[in-house]
Amino acid sequence: MLQRVLPDLAPEIWGRNDENFGRFGFFADPDDKSRPLPLGLGIASTAGRPLDASGNPLGEIDFAKPGLNVVTLACGACHIGQVQTPDGPALVDGAPNTKMDVRKWRDAYSRTVAAYFSTPEKIKASAERIAAIIDAKPNGYFYPPAYFGKSGFLNFTPNVEVAQRAALKKNLPGILATFACGTVQREAGIELQKQTSYGNWNGPGFSGFSTGQQDGSGDLIFQLLVAKAMPPGECQPNAAGGLNRNFDATAFKSSSHPEIPPFATITDIPSVWNQQERSLAQWDGSVKMAFWRNIAAQLPIVGDPSKIDLVNTGVVANFLDGLPPAPYPFDVDMPSALRGEALFKDNCAVCHKPHNDTIYQFRDIGTDMNRAAVLNDAAFQLFAAGFQASCHNQDFLYRTPTGEEVRPCRMAGEDVITARTTPAVQGYVAEVLDGVWARAPYLHNGSVPTLYHLLVPTSRPAQFLRGAIQYDTAKVGYVWDPAVTGLVSDTSPTLTVYDTQKDGHAATGHDRNLVVDGKLRRLDWSGQQYADALKDLIEYLKTR
Repeated sequence: MLQRVLPDLAPEIWGRNDENFGRFGFFADPDDKSRPLPLGLGIASTAGRPLDASGNPLGEIDFAKPGLNVVTLACGACHIGQVQTPDGPALVDGAPNTKMDVRKWRDAYSRTVAAYFSTPEKIKASAERIAAIIDAKPNGYFYPPAYFGKSGFLNFTPNVEVAQRAALKKNLPGILATFACGTVQREAGIELQKQTSYGNWNGPGFSGFSTGQQDGSGDLIFQLLVAKAMPPGECQPNAAGGLNRNFDATAFKSSSHPEIPPFATITDIPSVWNQQERSLAQWDGSVKMAFWRNIAAQLPIVGDPSKIDLVNTGVVANFLDGLPPAPYPFDVDMPSALRGEALFKDNCAVCHKPHNDTIYQFRDIGTDMNRAAVLNDAAFQLFAAGFQASCHNQDFLYRTPTGEEVRPCRMAGEDVITARTTPAVQGYVAEVLDGVWARAPYLHNGSVPTLYHLLVPTSRPAQFLRGAIQYDTAKVGYVWDPAVTGLVSDTSPTLTVYDTQKDGHAATGHDRNLVVDGKLRRLDWSGQQYADALKDLIEYLKTR
């Protein structure tokens, strides 16, 4: 309820109600207009999930039990994409959401706390205003019967909304204080990050500059450090909405905290389908098992390892295990694609094959190394401890689609996360190229806008647009040319210009031919002599 009324409380921050949080990259479910929240925002309950003595589920969450129903940032926020087709915007399940700006979303909470919840007086006044906004909403506003009656939430009866309204208003000042406290802790992590190359003249921005991207590894390191120094509930927002006065970000120097990475590690949101074909995950190949991949994705969002839902983690692992890539939604020149298939097999398939566990290093492919070198020994220990703390029930059990029983919380060591802490083992995974058309922009840091620019390195732009859903079918990627900004801005509320001169943004790599398995493989298709072959290869990649 609080999330739903934030646009009424602070439209200057959250946008109008009818925007449905679109200014952050969210969008509505086109198949269900009655859905009260956009795709990517889910509903959980503080009442929790009924479990047996071993911590395994007895059933679904009972939203009618006493407790507050809360909004969660779900997988779809980052992993349901959109593409503009002649029939309108189409969903691409499992693709990166090229419009999502997670940091802008996070910053909206910080701005709200500063303006409305940063002092007891502001909290009291805001609580009264929020209660009045809730009272003014008609019955069924928060729990629309048309949605909940057909979406599996069968225990969302009208009585649930009545109970939730009463429960929220009963302790609204305390809820807002907790809201402010958690937000201040996030801000502390950002303050720490600004001591790295994020604070340099060429550091990438935070809010409004990370469309379709995130810094999962970097963000998590700082969140875990802050959690140690400022446990939950021990924050005191000051009158300016600033940090806890007992927390000193400048005390975290690299000399005393060697786990702090020296540079920005911003990376693209990846596609997540066909996980069964990937032996390694994360851009640096540090995680093997699908269950732990989902833990890695949740930790930077949830922050507190004890709040990880193990049941959902297993459910999502199974779902992604067989999720197919989205088919290319436009026309394909099939004779050309057939010729391109042979080129792909000769030049690309040796690296971009299922279950390839080779880590390709800077000396091999020349890509920006920031993300690959994010972990040192101290940071790895911090990561590993966070992963293990997330698995808070050693007896937790889930079954794979083949019926295999898995107890992930009994795993340890490299079965959980691999220590990519030295140059000898740091690099990047060559992903399977299934659904590669929807993966744009390209490379781990999204520094190359289209497949054409990837395969013709001399053509790569220093700056290009990110955040559009219109598609460039010739070069294969989302519309990227800054010259068309005015034509796409209305449908792209998070549109931004990506600058390859920023730290971690270098558009280098995959730009020179390589000898792999004793044979020269062509990665650079520049030159008129390769124009026909280039067209055929790109046409084939549309069909992957």
